[in-house]
Amino acid sequence: MNTEFIKTYHLIKNDILRLAFSYTRNISDAEDITQEVFTKLYENFNDFEDIEYIKKWCIKVTINKCKNLFLSSWNKKVSFFTDNNENKIPDIDNITKENTEVLDTLLNMPKKYRIVLVLYYYEEYKIKEISEILKISESTIQTRLQRGREQLKKLLMGVKK
Repeated sequence: MNTEFIKTYHLIKNDILRLAFSYTRNISDAEDITQEVFTKLYENFNDFEDIEYIKKWCIKVTINKCKNLFLSSWNKKVSFFTDNNENKIPDIDNITKENTEVLDTLLNMPKKYRIVLVLYYYEEYKIKEISEILKISESTIQTRLQRGREQLKKLLMGVKK
């Protein structure tokens, strides 16, 4: 197997899993999507030169796969019985208790705020890059960041009381 691919996989796998989980709120679906993304990356790996471009590409593919999951007729018709631990944040990068509280709260926010906050704060993308990834205007991204921060702050204040 290609050693460059393995290095790339280990470098960005948690980012892709975290993003997929923030969309799906289900660790099983997030792991499946992550696997699909890396399978697709492996098939096209020789076409890429830059690791940053690979990461952006993987994020776009992850978002598209998450959207496709929600559009599938299977997902619309089936109702799952889930264990309460199934939809908890996976142990990515040894998350601290404070971070877990923030991430749990973040995952309960509306998707339009949640995704922008994850890309901005956890993936450390600039507003322009998020705009390109999500195909939304920069002003919309800024608005969603502002409203998302305000909503997150209110929710966290309510949790701590």
